[in-house]
Amino acid sequence: MDKCHKCGSSDWKEPRHVRTRGITSTVVANLNIITCKKCGFTEFYELTGKELEPIKKKETKIWIIVMVIPIIIGIGVPIWLIWG
Repeated sequence: MDKCHKCGSSDWKEPRHVRTRGITSTVVANLNIITCKKCGFTEFYELTGKELEPIKKKETKIWIIVMVIPIIIGIGVPIWLIWG
């Protein structure tokens, strides 16, 4: 981004990532929100494959944690209650 289309400023906030989908759509869009600090003008840009790589790595780690911890608790608690 060079200059704001509304006020001409080149002072931008850090891009923020958002994942969204339409009301009836099952397709997910990964977007960057870019906002001008001076006037608040905001634009959305679709992330490129290169920009998505670190997000996908973090997402994979979160899913592993979300899936493994409940399984460990589900197995461990009954064993603890029976033999504890």
